[in-house]
Amino acid sequence: MRTSWLRLSWVLLISACATTPSPPPGGTADPLHQVGRVRVAPEVELEVLDYGGKGPALVFLAGVGSTAHVFDVLAPEFIATHHVYAFTRRGFGASSWPATGYDSATLGHDVLAAMEGLGLAKATLAGHSLAGDELNWMGLNHPERVEALIFLDATDNKGEIAEFLKPGPLPPLPFTVLDGQPSREAVTALLARDLGGPFPPHEIDQAYEFDAGTGAYLRYRRLPEATEQCIRGAALPDYAKLKGPVLAISDDQAFAGWVAYLSQAENVPADLRERARVFLPELRQHEADQEALLKSLPNWKIVTLQGAGHYLWLPRQAEVVSEMRAFLGR
Repeated sequence: MRTSWLRLSWVLLISACATTPSPPPGGTADPLHQVGRVRVAPEVELEVLDYGGKGPALVFLAGVGSTAHVFDVLAPEFIATHHVYAFTRRGFGASSWPATGYDSATLGHDVLAAMEGLGLAKATLAGHSLAGDELNWMGLNHPERVEALIFLDATDNKGEIAEFLKPGPLPPLPFTVLDGQPSREAVTALLARDLGGPFPPHEIDQAYEFDAGTGAYLRYRRLPEATEQCIRGAALPDYAKLKGPVLAISDDQAFAGWVAYLSQAENVPADLRERARVFLPELRQHEADQEALLKSLPNWKIVTLQGAGHYLWLPRQAEVVSEMRAFLGR
């Protein structure tokens, strides 16, 4: 079920691609995991974190904008029962930054190829946010490689949002605005305020860039077009066709809250505000229908953590760990 360290050591020796960014300056070694790379396509490699552990494979997949290091406070909770890994998606952090390949199918195939490269015949996949699309693709196209699926606030229908956004430019996304922050410490504090708990230190190092002289925040560490391509490339999910065990943990919010904001925001074009206003009742109905569907599926367990926010495990780690352990030990 899991690769030997000898096999992973070989993977670490693969030379970096030309499209791979250099490591951020000033980073320190993280004792929680070994950091490696695995080739998933010509000139495309993913960063792989190996947290160690014993037992079947458990692979964490980050949401859009995050790297695998965002799980540094969650993944180690499972090394007593599983060999735990986390992957950084193409276009972000230390993974390769190709110009294309950000649709759901290609990103899903990256997960499959990374498992192949690590010698993982089968794994439980735990995905946050956008990674729900990759979980859905793996479950539909390669169920024989999936032990179980864990959606961490990741069942929103991003394909429907992609359809809504097609006619125009990408509007403001519900991300914390970091422009103008004077230091790494200021960014850390602002994210902790908005997300309910601090990002792990290495996530700050890997996901953001800071001025070497002043320390001020510069930009996200990612291909500039990656986020928009991921959002526009999202496919419509088909959760009812997932046949294996599924755990879905979410808060009480959904995309309707963001669309409601767009319908009233003065910083978006008037035509988008109107489209959002018209689309909002339809979206709310679709979200209610999907919630009812998922609750009716016998292989799904649905857990709602009211008010937890999008990064559920930051403010509510004990509850998320408890639910995941119960599910994994079923």
